[in-house]
Amino acid sequence: MGRCFQGWGIRGCAVAADKGAQEEALDAIAPVLSKKALGSGCSAVYWIIACVLVLAGCDRKPATRELPPEAKTGQPVNRTAVPPVYVDIAEQSGLDFVHVVRSGSVDGAIANILDSDGAGGAILDFDGDGQMDVYLVNSGVPQPLSGDPKECSRRSNRLYRNLGNGRFEDVTEKAGVPGHGFGVTAAAADYDNDGDTDLFVVNFDGYILYENLGNGTFRDVTERAGITAKKTGISATFFDMDNDGFLDLFVANYLVFDPAIKPPPGSGVPYAGPLFYQAELNILYRNNGDGTFRDVSDQAGILVPGHRAMSVAPLDFDLDGDTDLYVSNDGTPNLLFVNDGKGKFKEEGFLRGVAYNQFGAAEGSMAATVGDCNGDGLPDMFVTRFGVPSLYINGPGSVFEDRGAAAGVGKLTSGLTSWGGNFVDFDNDGVLDLFIANGDAHFMKGMRPLLLQNDGRGSFKDAAAIAGPFFSQMANGRGSGVVDFDNDGRLDIVISRLGGPAVLLHNSAQTQNHWLKLHLEGTRSNRDGFGALVKVQAGGRTLTAECRCPTTYVFQSDPRLHFGLGSNSKIERVEIRWPSGQTQVLTDVQPDTILRVREPGESQRNAAATEFQRTHPDSELMTEDQKQGTT
Repeated sequence: MGRCFQGWGIRGCAVAADKGAQEEALDAIAPVLSKKALGSGCSAVYWIIACVLVLAGCDRKPATRELPPEAKTGQPVNRTAVPPVYVDIAEQSGLDFVHVVRSGSVDGAIANILDSDGAGGAILDFDGDGQMDVYLVNSGVPQPLSGDPKECSRRSNRLYRNLGNGRFEDVTEKAGVPGHGFGVTAAAADYDNDGDTDLFVVNFDGYILYENLGNGTFRDVTERAGITAKKTGISATFFDMDNDGFLDLFVANYLVFDPAIKPPPGSGVPYAGPLFYQAELNILYRNNGDGTFRDVSDQAGILVPGHRAMSVAPLDFDLDGDTDLYVSNDGTPNLLFVNDGKGKFKEEGFLRGVAYNQFGAAEGSMAATVGDCNGDGLPDMFVTRFGVPSLYINGPGSVFEDRGAAAGVGKLTSGLTSWGGNFVDFDNDGVLDLFIANGDAHFMKGMRPLLLQNDGRGSFKDAAAIAGPFFSQMANGRGSGVVDFDNDGRLDIVISRLGGPAVLLHNSAQTQNHWLKLHLEGTRSNRDGFGALVKVQAGGRTLTAECRCPTTYVFQSDPRLHFGLGSNSKIERVEIRWPSGQTQVLTDVQPDTILRVREPGESQRNAAATEFQRTHPDSELMTEDQKQGTT
């Protein structure tokens, strides 16, 4: 959580004295001026400096901020969605999960920093039926956080099986994945390459690795797999660090919690901020290929002390064929670990322009969502924060520029604390829009969520007028995941709320735009195809996306690749660069379909022989022409 603001000093002088720049600067330093930030350990000196800079300026001309290049669409953007786009159907669908937090009530104070972080979950297809299931994590109360163990009994995590008819069934007990401890999030992937998706659960008091047995049940293999650390975990992601065909595991850890630490007297906040606590080190587990992992954090170069991680996101930001890692931190600079392809990483967050926001501040970052938001073929990042979020646009030399203010995001998010954030093409026009889950960090108070529409020319606007009734509610949001749960080609959203029921936003946008969804299956590469780069050519446009473990703040989204095609009804070419190095080209591809694409070549896992299969699992919410078919 961005409960501290650092790094103003020299970089603060970039604030101009003109009115527009002052407004941007005021948005940027809002956490500094608030009692909340000061109560989290920020020096009053920063407060004074910030005020002087905003009111007086530094006698410099305002910096020119170029808008992101216009998306190369080759045609006008087709926006035909009519209201409401999203409707919450959690209750009628059977997604009856309620997150429990031990502290606070309506408008009540949150007792400690760990309670404030909330919990999320993961989207996965655990039974391989083509329907995306939902695993949601609950927060318990381990002894160190409560003087009275009876203060709150732990409610289990929940696994909801997608029945394919618009409803979910709770199969937690049958599947054997109730979890234990103080739950935060989960990551899902086929770590043992046996053809089914396994589950890794992150707790504030350790981790759980559930192996999928392929019969609808899981077993706890944490100890046997060698994942024995008992750290305060907060995020995790699977990726293949050396492209050996086996998924490795990065765990982001937060801080060493001490209930004796209290906020400064008179701070006006109910708990001490992150910088009062000792930082935890992150862990990188290398997959041995036999169902076990070993800790290679030190030799891999990812041990950077003094940071309290909030999340980790995998991405190949420089498109060199190996997966890098971006770690968002609470109150200290964010980290970008550049992969050398040989199992070694070098931290280059500052050099690549993603350690600070555009005002030079190391705010409390929550998480990054990754996607090509300007259509130039390079992965960009949107980072949620306690203060002003950043829209990092990837540019020449793989150096990013924060264009959040120029894109209008800074103004639209002013006064909000953003947690979950997702690129989501909600209207399938081929440009990535933004969903942002907001909520108060210190009190049980909600904030309005945001759906920001990308105009395809580098700017975003608030789409509340068409988004639906949920976007006028004051939800205390935390995690959020994008999923097409009914396989109709329109992207839905699952949202976790602090101390409240989960939300399932069903996308009902009435648009004639087309789409394509890819489910990759590696053979020489890891079974999930994580690390594959996909380019889809349709109607003179090229859409680019990387298959990755799509982790954001305490949530993992649908791992399938989704491409909005706009009005284009013809796909000329699909090109896939697999992590193994081979390139696969598909030309006989129809729009408005879900393709399961198998990597060419012999598999060590005895995968199915067909090169690719078009799948459309049945759903009562589908129209007849969307029913199942194969090629």
